[in-house]
Amino acid sequence: MKRLFLSFLILVVIFFSAYLILRTWKGIDLLQSGPSKETLVEAIRFIPLSPDPFYRLGLYYQWDMRSIDPGESLKFFKEAIDRNPFNKRYWLNVAQVLHTNGDRKKSEKALEKAVRVFPAGYDGRWAAGILLLQQGALEGALPHFTYVLSHYPNRSSQVYDVMRRAIPDPDLLFEKLVPKDISALNRYIAYLYEIGDPESAKKAWEKKASYDFKSSREETLRHLSFLITHGELNEAFRIWKGRLQEEGLSAPADGNLITNGSFEQETILGGGFDWKITNVKGTEISFDPSVAFEGKRSLKIAFDGKENVNFHHVYQYLSLKPDSEYLLSAHVKSKSVTTRSGVKLEVVGIGQGFYQASDPLTGDNEWKELTIAFKTPARSQGGMVRVRRQKTEKFDRFISGSLWIDDLRLKEKEETSPLKKR
Repeated sequence: MKRLFLSFLILVVIFFSAYLILRTWKGIDLLQSGPSKETLVEAIRFIPLSPDPFYRLGLYYQWDMRSIDPGESLKFFKEAIDRNPFNKRYWLNVAQVLHTNGDRKKSEKALEKAVRVFPAGYDGRWAAGILLLQQGALEGALPHFTYVLSHYPNRSSQVYDVMRRAIPDPDLLFEKLVPKDISALNRYIAYLYEIGDPESAKKAWEKKASYDFKSSREETLRHLSFLITHGELNEAFRIWKGRLQEEGLSAPADGNLITNGSFEQETILGGGFDWKITNVKGTEISFDPSVAFEGKRSLKIAFDGKENVNFHHVYQYLSLKPDSEYLLSAHVKSKSVTTRSGVKLEVVGIGQGFYQASDPLTGDNEWKELTIAFKTPARSQGGMVRVRRQKTEKFDRFISGSLWIDDLRLKEKEETSPLKKR
């Protein structure tokens, strides 16, 4: 064994020394980009045991537009393999030439040898998968792409981009390609988010649950955000309620579709159908324990009188039935709210648009109930409720004063029976 290693080491030293001599005295540099045919032929004459000039000549006859010759290319690749059969690049190029020549069986055998030389390598697996796809051998390509997904997760998007064209049916693609482990499933779902495919994302999420793989709160909230963004509010709300139950949190009760309508908690899950609250210049938003219509506190919005605020920074998404009537109510109190453009509540449809608003509040008001009655369109999935103050070009445009909101409720109107109509 030691003698074999010593002999190999001597050969390496000889080749390297010969290379340095050639580079110094003959001007031959195998590492230069695109060496000429003549340079490579001369390199073969001086170091005939080196596979590299043979390989480069094979590339020359494979790709040089003026000299393309598949037969010569194949001959030189094979010469390189005779000198070093353990380089997967040589086998991959042989497979490519054979594929170009239409020799599918020999091409597949060359691919097998390329993968066998370095079975854990990415580029061998990737090239094998692509060539097999080009040959129409989908079943042969699948194991290579599945291997890449499992062992090279950063290449997942690249694999799915290719395979979505090869397998247009998303259900079939999922069954045949996606590894059935939690990390691979999460990467696939993240890929579907990136390309904006809500239908496939919904199915993949259900498959993940069917395998009894648990999702973290952060993963659930990301999925909810994706569904809501794409107008899938009913599906998002179903998952939202399931998550609340899983974490032992209370869901809206008594038919009230508003989450945390009395603002007793700052957040429930921190996303999804929670309140979205953002401070904006000219306002201060807080929870006020000293003022409440019911419970222990209310939401307070204070305007500093220095800005013409275009306010829409307190809102919540709603899951609603299509073609149905609803009633939204809230108790609001105001103190010294200036300008003619006061503060109101709005219901705004998502996807299938609709819009209704309450009367605006200005000045001083003790607790006052604001209501909005509305009907959803035929294909609506929902919308949002938000606190709104519109920017105005009037002289008194800088708004000041404070507003408290509490006890928001949204309920579907009960249908009136024929007897009651009489």
